[in-house]
Amino acid sequence: MKKIDFHIHTVKTISDSYFEFSLEKLKQYVIECDIDAIAITNHNFFDLNQFLSITEELRGLCTVFPGIEINIGDNSLGHILCISEPDRLDDFNTKSTLINAEIETPSDYIGFEKLSNIFGDLENYLWIPHYDKKPNVNKSIISKMGENIICGEVHSAKKFIYCIKDEKEKTPVLFSDCRLTDSTNEFPSRHTFVNVDELTIKAIKRSLLNKNNITLSEQEGNSRYNILSDLIISSGLNVILGGRSSGKTYTLNRIAENNDNIKYIKQFELLERDTEKAAQKFNERIAAKQSSISKDYFQLFAQVIDDIKTVSIDDDTKRIEKYINSLKKHASEQNRKDQFSRSTLYSETKYSIDNLETLQNVIDSVKVLIDAKRYSNIIEKYLQKEDLTKLYVDLITQYNKEKELVLKKEWINEFINDVQHSLQARTSITMVKDVDFLEIKKNRNKVEKFNELAELVKKEAVIQKNTLEGFTIQATKKPFKGPLELKKESGRRDVAFSEIYEHYLNNPYKFLVGIINMPDISEVDYYKFFAKVDYQILNKYGFELSGGERAEFNLIQEINDAYQYDMLLIDEPESSFDNMFLKENVNKIIKDISLEMPVIIVTHNSTIGASIKPDYLIYTRRSIDGKEVHYERYCGLPSSKYLISNSGEKIQNRDIMLNSLEAGEEAYEERRAVYDLLKE
Repeated sequence: MKKIDFHIHTVKTISDSYFEFSLEKLKQYVIECDIDAIAITNHNFFDLNQFLSITEELRGLCTVFPGIEINIGDNSLGHILCISEPDRLDDFNTKSTLINAEIETPSDYIGFEKLSNIFGDLENYLWIPHYDKKPNVNKSIISKMGENIICGEVHSAKKFIYCIKDEKEKTPVLFSDCRLTDSTNEFPSRHTFVNVDELTIKAIKRSLLNKNNITLSEQEGNSRYNILSDLIISSGLNVILGGRSSGKTYTLNRIAENNDNIKYIKQFELLERDTEKAAQKFNERIAAKQSSISKDYFQLFAQVIDDIKTVSIDDDTKRIEKYINSLKKHASEQNRKDQFSRSTLYSETKYSIDNLETLQNVIDSVKVLIDAKRYSNIIEKYLQKEDLTKLYVDLITQYNKEKELVLKKEWINEFINDVQHSLQARTSITMVKDVDFLEIKKNRNKVEKFNELAELVKKEAVIQKNTLEGFTIQATKKPFKGPLELKKESGRRDVAFSEIYEHYLNNPYKFLVGIINMPDISEVDYYKFFAKVDYQILNKYGFELSGGERAEFNLIQEINDAYQYDMLLIDEPESSFDNMFLKENVNKIIKDISLEMPVIIVTHNSTIGASIKPDYLIYTRRSIDGKEVHYERYCGLPSSKYLISNSGEKIQNRDIMLNSLEAGEEAYEERRAVYDLLKE
């Protein structure tokens, strides 16, 4: 097995933040991490002279491959590594110069055709796209490159293990993507082991074709990998044991500092010190996490508000009044009729214009059915594609006919309008104002229905109820009890709801109009002011949570949130929670998560340390040499007789377990004897 890191930056380019490369640190990195091969892959740039210097400095230590990280894409930017054989340096340097000429800004990229024109036969290189790592290469580019793409770079061990297990995914590789400087204190731990005898691009490519040849550690395969340069962990559940100040938390902190996308639950983090403030903060956190519930629940009501907010009963009333007044005046002026007012067009009513939105929606829906590939086998059981296509054509034909009629009516209406304005200017007879009584009637019906719906929305009811490890998360809607509650919902100090609160109780439409007239209240939030949503977390007996139960629920939520991350770290959960809760609730969740990602727990409690049945043990021990503090780690399986340090020193696993989790064998035997007596 050869340990490789094919993603190292040594030159600051337009795509990099400032750094000063240290050749001495690179050499130290190769030696201390025992790297067999590296590739120099700067952004869209290859420095031949620097590459030769690096190769000479590392001669006899590791193989150095020339490479370049290229901006590539169709419609968006992605990064792809191109690695060449070292014996083709001049040709590779020439092609890299052509790439550099194409990229003038960090957002520039080239397409597949340009890449092919520059490099010619792509088979001569190892191509490694950002696969599950940002900015990832478009699938269309990967498809065009065909068999030249045999692997992909991922950003974490979690993604590596996922791709290894999934037959449909490309072979994953994990590299450092590092920039080593004089100030680098912690070397990266992201490397890939490849089962090859000779370090050539051809040999590595052949090995990458079989996922069984690719691992994250030399001895243990993909179930073990380096999380730090001097620490191997399991890809499952790891427990760190040790005495006080032995380096347990220090180790967790180093892991958190040197790895990305980590969920870290620190010791005592969830304990409550100020009960009142903690309860308020807890409720606010729950409301924030659950806010999407109310948004989803009130989605249709929000759509109704979008429709009704354009209705103005006041404007409709004014239009009717203008119509009546103009009609009365027109009637009283009949004796003054002249040739202009007698014209037919003078009193002509305009066409009503049909809304084609519904027909357009039907056309769009049929097109969705025609284009649906994923469910086409189900659709075609009932609707043949040929029939759908004919329907689509007929609907478009109908739409065009109706659209033509609409355009004609609009033209005629404009013509009538122009004529009427011209006649009005020449006659002394008042023209009767146009009014659409049907539209006004529809508007009043809408308001009536809206008021009924708003009353139903205000009615108290549980809108969602979920359970999580014995806790019930419940969302309840209810009416606002006063203007102060409405003001609190708005989150603003400069608005007052006292003048419109009576409308909230008796006339929801007028209440909506009042909200619309308020300054700086977003239209998308109008629905929030019709029903208050309370979020409650209840214990298994249906009561509100105590302070301790709030902390327990927070821990469970924090652990569940870890699914969004690549790794979970927990520091001594027993410091805040009792053993029964840990055993019955926490252990199960942690075990489940460890099937998806690495989990590392620091503990000195047997409920977590032993009952949880970890996959891997790490024991920390501190030693002091003069003024310097050293932390030694011993690792192994829970079933191993010995735990072994990096230097090869062994210690008895049984002694570590008893001393760390049970306060020693003597104390353990005494407690066991007491329990046996109580049992008898």
